[in-house]
Amino acid sequence: MQTQAKIDEIDAKILKALLKEARTSFTDLSKICKISIGAVRMRFARLKREGIITGEIALVNPHSFGCKHISDLGIISRIDDEPEVKDFLKTKSYLSHIFGPFGKYSFLAKAVLKDTQQLASILEDLESCQHIKSVDSLIWVDAANIEYPENLVIEPISNDERVIPKALEMRYKIAKLDDTDREIARIITKSSRTPFRRIAEKLGISTKNAIQRYRRLRRENVLTRATITVDLYKLGYNATAYMYIKADNRSKIPENFKQLYGIPNLIVTLRLIGTYDILVVYALKDFNELFTLKEKLRKIQEIQETELFLTPNVPSWPLNLFPSLLDSEQLEPKVFEDF
Repeated sequence: MQTQAKIDEIDAKILKALLKEARTSFTDLSKICKISIGAVRMRFARLKREGIITGEIALVNPHSFGCKHISDLGIISRIDDEPEVKDFLKTKSYLSHIFGPFGKYSFLAKAVLKDTQQLASILEDLESCQHIKSVDSLIWVDAANIEYPENLVIEPISNDERVIPKALEMRYKIAKLDDTDREIARIITKSSRTPFRRIAEKLGISTKNAIQRYRRLRRENVLTRATITVDLYKLGYNATAYMYIKADNRSKIPENFKQLYGIPNLIVTLRLIGTYDILVVYALKDFNELFTLKEKLRKIQEIQETELFLTPNVPSWPLNLFPSLLDSEQLEPKVFEDF
């Protein structure tokens, strides 16, 4: 098991600010932390060197590329058949981010969908494999603005910022991007703190033009968030809880979300179509926190039932799920990552 890193209040403030907005300048960070710019630079470099900060990304909105839905596919097979199933899944270009085991599933995969009609064909194709017993599907209602890094508690500071994510006004509008827009977005998705001057020099445009194009990508929700990625283990979190929730009254789901956001360390929320209505993801420090979490969920009246999957943490969070949509309209490359 990885050990928790030693960070102080200033380190925590730097991490919180950069999780909220990765492009926060060292000057602004120095004002937030009340230390010199040079001291901020040194701390930032140390946080990266020690692997607490693992990357700098921007998150791509798949709806901007005509992808209306994402579907989680839970694939069940016998343990003895898992090697054959894994080889079979590797041949399917419509699948991405394949990993497992995940709770009751041998594998969990994602499929990017232009429309729900695609899903029926995908399920038929997967279940044509003699080694696959069944496939469960859950469709994401929205695939943008689902991460909630502001709610991650980073000790030794308390979590005093709970802001409900705003709905995207243009979530289904297909983006009109030229080659320069795409290249700026590619650079930012891989390294969100890259200076605009460096981007401009690489593309042969003015710094002002690079800034204007980036702001438009953000304003039109092609890039929904610029953030850093962190190693949750080094922040003291030893597992991730995936809680699937069935709502008693779907009209009350917006109210459910408001109550859920009040629980510390909720880091992802999804509204679903399928067996369950909501998926929430929590970062857990120890097993005792799981009982506290369940007790808080019981107090939300409209929650009818839940199913819990506990998994190890991903190597870097937040996940960068859709950057390859900038390259083409093809699905993301497959990624196998056994827990």
